[in-house]
Amino acid sequence: MSSEGVNLSKRSPDEASCDESEAKKLKSENVESVDNIISKAAANTNKVRKPKKVTLLLCYLGKEFYGMQRNSNVSTVEEELFKALLESNIILKSEFDFPKTMKFQRAARTDKGVSAVRQIVSLKLPVKEVTNELPEKVNKHLPPEIRLVGVKRVTQSFDAKIACDARTYSYMTPTFAFASKDEETSENYRISEERIKEINEFLENYIGTHNFYNFTSGRLPGDPSCKRYIISCECGPPFMSSGIEFSVIKIKGQSFMLHQIRKMIGLAIAIKRNLTDLSILDKVWDTERIDIPKAPGLGLMLEELHYDWYNKKYGSDGMHEPLTWDEYDDVIENFKMEKICANIAKTEREEKSMLQWLETLPHHSYDVRDAGPPTMLPSKQVMVDKNQISEISNESEKTDTSNISSSNGDAKAVNMCGDTHVLELEGTSVVCNKSSETEIKCVS
Repeated sequence: MSSEGVNLSKRSPDEASCDESEAKKLKSENVESVDNIISKAAANTNKVRKPKKVTLLLCYLGKEFYGMQRNSNVSTVEEELFKALLESNIILKSEFDFPKTMKFQRAARTDKGVSAVRQIVSLKLPVKEVTNELPEKVNKHLPPEIRLVGVKRVTQSFDAKIACDARTYSYMTPTFAFASKDEETSENYRISEERIKEINEFLENYIGTHNFYNFTSGRLPGDPSCKRYIISCECGPPFMSSGIEFSVIKIKGQSFMLHQIRKMIGLAIAIKRNLTDLSILDKVWDTERIDIPKAPGLGLMLEELHYDWYNKKYGSDGMHEPLTWDEYDDVIENFKMEKICANIAKTEREEKSMLQWLETLPHHSYDVRDAGPPTMLPSKQVMVDKNQISEISNESEKTDTSNISSSNGDAKAVNMCGDTHVLELEGTSVVCNKSSETEIKCVS
């Protein structure tokens, strides 16, 4: 081999380094170009779809769902909504899998079994889909327990949860819950106007800013987040449904904590039944844990969401509509009465959850208890049939305890150990021994 050939094949360290740098630069440019392609493709997709922020108004009967929020392996309202939007070709599969990519947000969460008369969600949808025909298109793919009622354009920065100024919940209860302990507690009870007035006089004690530490769980004494502002609290006139007289208590506040409304109702019922008196109000706003009963979850529903600040600023700007939904009042009221209220009345008549819960009220102390498990008064012993115990045992074996929610109106087995079966019945622990005795204990 000639010296020229040898010289041509040799490369100096500087030349090798230069070639390596060029290779890295070329590789970097190639990677960057791939990223650019993906970015441009996404931009083109959005350009074609032109997603715009909207709000959707939903009504739903919560009985068949494990709450509003999406949760794996169980049926939820959000899961059904996302599936309907996907099947209607309104959202992409990637948006179905990752709702955050369409800026999805719910205004309020509802627990298992809790219904909503007016629920609001915000998300980005293709502008061509934001028409008056959208509800009809989506409802074809929704179960009858969920209805999409309306759609409205909102500002791009709108967030259904953050923009919400206040929330109104309602609680539909049989009026016999407010019968005094000297009166007959049955489905034949009829409440008087004077009794409604007395109830409303007590409910006024909740209005304003208070420390609701004793009306929730999982919070430490002195936690500032327990201070909540209640705007209004009122019991409405009675009405008949399924042969039972009911009344609806509406509570409007900025926000609510876990169990708060059910414990507010529970304390009101206990006082009106003369199981405790108004002196308890001197204790409940303090940081010592007080034993307060929690009313059944059956009658609870999300009634309305309030956007006063948003409506004032954008509702009349010529580009956006106020989030009042008055034009859908007839549709909403029909769904509420025919689906939600009718179901509550039917379930109460069949399962008698309120009547059973009222029997547990005398076992609460309505006094200071440990911050941990509640203070229990001497348990009441009652005899049950052996067949009932067998049914309880069978129910215990087939119950999935991981999915039991505090808002469920039914009795559910929550523990089984040896010969003892523990069930939760709306705030009451029922311990069944195979010796055919049932021991009732109060739990918060």
